[in-house]
Amino acid sequence: MDKKLVIVYAILISLFTIAYPFMKSSESYLTEVNQDNELDQKIKCGPIPDRNLQDMKKKQNKANIIFTMDDGWDTQYTKAFPILKEKGMKGSIAVIPTKVGTSGYMSLSQLNTLYSSGWDLMNHTYSHHHLAHLSKQKQKKELSQGRTWLNNHCYKRASDIAVYPYGSYNQDTLNILQEEHYRSARTVIDGIQSNNLKKYEVPTINLLPSTNVEWVKEQIDMAIQTKQTIVFTNHRFDKEADAAQMNFDPAKFKEIVNYVDSKKDQLNILTYSEWLDIKGIH
Repeated sequence: MDKKLVIVYAILISLFTIAYPFMKSSESYLTEVNQDNELDQKIKCGPIPDRNLQDMKKKQNKANIIFTMDDGWDTQYTKAFPILKEKGMKGSIAVIPTKVGTSGYMSLSQLNTLYSSGWDLMNHTYSHHHLAHLSKQKQKKELSQGRTWLNNHCYKRASDIAVYPYGSYNQDTLNILQEEHYRSARTVIDGIQSNNLKKYEVPTINLLPSTNVEWVKEQIDMAIQTKQTIVFTNHRFDKEADAAQMNFDPAKFKEIVNYVDSKKDQLNILTYSEWLDIKGIH
């Protein structure tokens, strides 16, 4: 070997030997800082308040209506939130952390307003990939990062409730939810939730441009008669249908909300986590 290279290697090894203890010290320091930040975050957020169990028991033998909305689109805040608020109702948003504050999506401030108003913020994974297309390890990471983001922003109430992006999941997904102690997960499969609950495969009624409001009212009446549960799902709120056919006319949404309000003595209008509390799913 060339003598000059030998000298260079010797110098590099000497420098690494000198620097290594400081590198380890720095790594240890950063670990301690991260742990301190996590502890500070836990202290800042505080515990989730317990709900009144007596009130929960009074609601057990009624039909349930749950308004969920996927992705965190800004129109969910600007158009749907005022409609529900006017009737004293709350919803549940499936949040994509990587979309928060970007064009067309809600800001962190808007999410804070919803959460402090009693709305649920659920785990729609960190970056909204088709879970069934991912390995089990990558699925677990997507779900875990989504839950961690929610918890770190003090949105703990529903961070362990998953909503599958694109409705995509497989047996690996179900196993992860069980292993990681998630409370429930909602699909995009159309239907009314019967009393025989599969907690990781909860169906929904998707409110789309083609959805007939009179048909929706019939489904609400059916749920009341059978004491079952309807989980509604919305995406964007706009009058005109878009190419994806995932938006819903705010006027039609208001008509549905008004109908639910007219039946409020016969049913419960809940967030997703409140529904699970009534069901005793923890």
